[in-house]
Amino acid sequence: MELKEQLEIVDVVFEDNKKATIICLDEEMGEIREINFNKQKYDQDSKKFVDDQEKAQQVEDWCQEHFGLPFDRLAETIGERKDVYCYDNFNSVFPVKMIQKFDDDMVGQIFEVEIIHAEDDGKKISLQFEYDGGLYESKMQYADYLEARKEWFINPQKRKKQYEKFEEKFGMLVGEIEQMIGKTVMVEVKKAMGKYVYSEIKPFPKKKKKSS
Repeated sequence: MELKEQLEIVDVVFEDNKKATIICLDEEMGEIREINFNKQKYDQDSKKFVDDQEKAQQVEDWCQEHFGLPFDRLAETIGERKDVYCYDNFNSVFPVKMIQKFDDDMVGQIFEVEIIHAEDDGKKISLQFEYDGGLYESKMQYADYLEARKEWFINPQKRKKQYEKFEEKFGMLVGEIEQMIGKTVMVEVKKAMGKYVYSEIKPFPKKKKKSS
């Protein structure tokens, strides 16, 4: 990541009132930096951007927090100056901690890490950790994508199974998930269906039952 300080906003381009591209000028380098605020979410299965109420609200919140304006008035920022955080594939007006994915050559590796973030976000159970300077996630998904509606919906049966699996693995309820933060766990990098690389956190050792 490279920080470009106080770049001037020279244009704002809207697409269907769902995406705004804020164009900032780096006069020193003779470059422009584009910052995208997209109310839609990219779906990995359909390979398309789809409507997402949570993402749309998140973008509105970002606009208010960083520009003091609603999304549809971002053009009023032209002429203002902003610090721009430049990443390999995108730019932002605030620092972003990206969740990374392991490459194929990591499949089969087992290592020890510390959980730095743990939450049930309403669609999945997420346990995040750092490895070799990057942020990674082990997740237990319980929402399904409904193609006909272009939305994610909770699957109650799947949620019940994932909650039970979490309790069995870690000896606590999902409602107590914050207790996972700071715990040391073993992670194995695996591959599903021959193409999806993911990280699986191993269960905590079970306490031996005392013999009577």
